[in-house]
Amino acid sequence: MNIYASSEKGFQKIEYSLRIIVNKLADLLESKKTKMITKNIAQITPEPGEKYLAQLEEISRFFSTKKTIDVNTEDKIFEKIAQKNDSLIFIMNHSNQSKDPSMLAVLNTLLVQAYKSAGKVNNFPLPKIILNQDILKAMNPTKRRAFENFGAVGIDANIYSGDKNVNARAFLPLIKDFVRNKSNIFIFPEGKLSVRRDLDLNARFQIGIAELINKVLGVKKNVSVVPVGFAYGKGASKTLTGMHIGEPIIFSREGENTTTTCGNILKSKFATEEFKKFFEKHKDKAEVQITNEGIPVKKDEISEYIKNILSENLEICSKEAEKRIERPIDINEVIEV
Repeated sequence: MNIYASSEKGFQKIEYSLRIIVNKLADLLESKKTKMITKNIAQITPEPGEKYLAQLEEISRFFSTKKTIDVNTEDKIFEKIAQKNDSLIFIMNHSNQSKDPSMLAVLNTLLVQAYKSAGKVNNFPLPKIILNQDILKAMNPTKRRAFENFGAVGIDANIYSGDKNVNARAFLPLIKDFVRNKSNIFIFPEGKLSVRRDLDLNARFQIGIAELINKVLGVKKNVSVVPVGFAYGKGASKTLTGMHIGEPIIFSREGENTTTTCGNILKSKFATEEFKKFFEKHKDKAEVQITNEGIPVKKDEISEYIKNILSENLEICSKEAEKRIERPIDINEVIEV
């Protein structure tokens, strides 16, 4: 383990130096309009209200321009979400590190529109986007402040040499706001393991978000997680992107026992047989107790089970997103952002 940690720290230094160089070049080439937008964002106060929501939509649209997206808006999941007052965790597959941020902006645009339509202009959870702290540290101060104003929260994302103290300081205020339904959390659970394409999604899916949910269930009645799949066209369809917004998975706890909803498992042909069989047995119930061979899993052992349920749902949404860009597309069905 020490060998891996040492190697990781060495690679981190190289990666961080490259980030600084790339950012400085980008700063030199940045247009006056972009610099002005960044400067304005760095000066705003991140708090619920019509002004912030409008600015959040503006910057989301700015980063998601010239996107043609086939997305399952017909399911009206965001409309249902926006009607409630609960905070949410959004998990997304990290399939393309250069394109995923703009897709995240599209996701945020759709969510903002839903909050506006629901009349939640002054009462909506602020976005909190978990990302590698080196991404923020490598930016110039103005740009870093702008990103933080729109929810960026830096953590030590290293797999073997992560600083738990840094992450604890970052997550404490985040959890407090989430428990009070003041913020939504956005995260790519694969983190740095996303580059390991030789592994399946479940192996890349890091357990941190499941451990966070397990802790939050100690003080919050339930936790809702929305899986969102991203997919990108290739060849002649490379300008087309796909997004599949999944049904929320709701975890609840009573005493030592944890329950879950089936999310997308019984609705998709991409679900694995093991999960289908488990939820088919309980399809008459809205919530199912998480068990291992019929024995309820205790809360001090539940994180791995939560992780598996989440990764299964995210895998389903990822494949549903891919299906959307592989089928014949009716241009009237897509959204241009």
